[in-house]
Amino acid sequence: MNVEIVDISHDNFGSVLDWSGQAQGDDVGCKFCLYWEQPDRAQWPDSLAEREAVKREWFGRVWAEFGSCGKLALVGSRPVGYSQFSPPAYLPNVAEYECGPPISDGVFIACLYVREQRGKGVGSALLRAVLGDLHARGIDTVETFARSSSADSPSGPLRFWPKNGFSVVRRDDDFALVRRNVGSAAEGRATGPRWPRLRDSARIVIGARGTMPPRGASSN
Repeated sequence: MNVEIVDISHDNFGSVLDWSGQAQGDDVGCKFCLYWEQPDRAQWPDSLAEREAVKREWFGRVWAEFGSCGKLALVGSRPVGYSQFSPPAYLPNVAEYECGPPISDGVFIACLYVREQRGKGVGSALLRAVLGDLHARGIDTVETFARSSSADSPSGPLRFWPKNGFSVVRRDDDFALVRRNVGSAAEGRATGPRWPRLRDSARIVIGARGTMPPRGASSN
């Protein structure tokens, strides 16, 4: 199976996983989920369009300040997997986990989710792409919270992460903070981080806080 991994951009944000047409309850897709960005669900907008706008604004702000912060896994042209990552300061809900906190100068994988084609290597391919991106940008440490009792978690089951080079740092009854050192600190930081520097004509304003580049713009 051929899996293509692409950065999430303004142009392809509409392809972020969305199963609102088949959903029952409030689980309607990654495109509308504000779990990490707004811990108090009572503050979430009622309409999906407003939630999507908040999510887009988050991506735009983090793109402008940090660089690429999400990826899609495609099989053919069909999105089947999603990842979102950033420094933990952009993700307020990390403070709610007893096995935390993540280190402040690392990168936290908020989501590594495969909707379809599970068990066929999509999640591993998506994770490799994320780690490769962060390695090239000089990131030292990558962490996430993984669930030991179930795969029902933004980052999937705990058993997935040690297979991909992560070690358990701390754990509580159900979740573990796992960490991997991706190296390349000396390479990536010798000239400073290489976040995107976009031409003004390429910028798309999302809200008032940030911009997200068109598809194909590099984060290096």
